Amino acid sequence: MNITKKSDVYSYGVVLLEILTGRSAVESQVGDGLHIVEWVKKKMGSFEPAASILDAKLQGLPDQLVQEMLQTLGIAMFCVNSSPAERPTMKEVVALLMEVKTQPEEWGKTSQPLIKQSSNQS
Repeated sequence: MNITKKSDVYSYGVVLLEILTGRSAVESQVGDGLHIVEWVKKKMGSFEPAASILDAKLQGLPDQLVQEMLQTLGIAMFCVNSSPAERPTMKEVVALLMEVKTQPEEWGKTSQPLIKQSSNQS
C-alpha cells in the first residue's frame, strides 16, 4: 500500500470512528473482531438506530450534540470510502466539519432524545 493524501484521509476517518464509537480500530473481544470500518458499516446496515453506534458514554448529552456526532459519523464514513478517488481531501473534511458545529443556544430544540438514558446508570 502506498502512502498518499487519500490514505491519510482514510486514517483520519478511522480516528474519527474510534472517537465517536469509543472503540479501537480492531477489538477481537467486541464486535466480532471486525475492523472498526466494517463494524460501523454492519451496524449502519442493520435496523438499529444510528445513535447506537455512538459511544455509550454519550448518553444524556443534549440532542443537538448527538446530532452533530451523527453528522460527524457521516463525514468519517465519507473519509473511509473503499474507493480512494471518492474520498474527500482534508481541506474538504475541514470544511464539512466546520459546517457541523452549532451554537449552544440551539441545543435542546429537538423533540425527542436521540440516545435514551438506560435505567441502570450509576
